[in-house]
Amino acid sequence: MSAHPGSFRWFVGAPNARRAVLADEMMEQAQQRSIMELSGCASQPVKHFDALRLKDEILAMAAHELRGPLTPLQFAADHIRRASADRAEVLRSVDMIDRQIAQIARLAEDLMDAMRVERGALRVSKVPIDVVAVLAAPLTAAALAAARRKQTLTVQIADRTLRVDCDPVRLAQAVNNLLHNALKYTPENGCITLKVLAERNVLVLSVKDDGMGISDSLMPHIFELFAQASRTIGASAGGLGIGLAVVKAVAESHGGTVSVFSAGPGAGSEFTLRLPVVVQACVKERLA
Repeated sequence: MSAHPGSFRWFVGAPNARRAVLADEMMEQAQQRSIMELSGCASQPVKHFDALRLKDEILAMAAHELRGPLTPLQFAADHIRRASADRAEVLRSVDMIDRQIAQIARLAEDLMDAMRVERGALRVSKVPIDVVAVLAAPLTAAALAAARRKQTLTVQIADRTLRVDCDPVRLAQAVNNLLHNALKYTPENGCITLKVLAERNVLVLSVKDDGMGISDSLMPHIFELFAQASRTIGASAGGLGIGLAVVKAVAESHGGTVSVFSAGPGAGSEFTLRLPVVVQACVKERLA
């Protein structure tokens, strides 16, 4: 990692990363088949209220069933790690188990968020927060994921004292989803850049990558629920196509917007989140 005024960068690379990725891909094949079935069902029009209610009940049940085994699985993985501290090959397997547990947890949360978005029930609780503090967790997670993919993650924050009035959990979730999306669709040795700045009283946060890009046919639907499900399956990248829909819901719940630009397949993409909630700029305007 190298640090410069207003920016910092991770240059990543990890031993045995390719072996770990291959192991993860083998474990994800069963998940991909299930995702394909779910996305196929979601594309069919729902013509009856009972069918819509049944779908919600199935999603809730699936999320609950996915969450149930995670705690004992994580406990067992931690126990194996402690008991096998001197066995590198076992530790590599435990690392793979940890990643799969995290993936299942994310799928479960995605299902719950899908129901919240559809019902317009994504609640927010706004408080004054420090942007850098809120971004610490999603940036750390993104840096670790980039390391496994041999990618470069660059972060540029124009004002590190920037404070905003928003929901810290939802802001972190939106940024995490944007970074996860960029990492997922960017190949090895690719680059992802996150920029944060304030334009008067608007927080502007962008995530740019040099990955797969977005086709003209998908672009109008990119923020819809399950819109990326078939694209995700084709890319063997996992996920239900829910993350960007949640980003849009978070933006709108704060009176903001999210937009995307891509020159097309293979040309990368850039997502820009705008939230009209900057505290610092508003204070300066009142004092002027």
